[in-house]
Amino acid sequence: MAVTTKSRSSAPFTISEADSDALPETTLVARTKRYTFYWLVGEEPILLTVKDVDGTTVTDEVEPPDRMVEQLAQSS
Repeated sequence: MAVTTKSRSSAPFTISEADSDALPETTLVARTKRYTFYWLVGEEPILLTVKDVDGTTVTDEVEPPDRMVEQLAQSS
């Protein structure tokens, strides 16, 4: 009998300020290899949207990597 273990690996990511006039100045952008996460920062970061590498919105289907929220809170 084969047993598979599913583990959630921590994907590396980068955090930068939003570079668009269409977004509020309190928006940070966190990028992984595949996804771009747009966050509204304040007391606690609020996830605005998630986009796939092809530009498709996948906010309801993708969770941020481990420690992303903590690092966003520290950088605000």
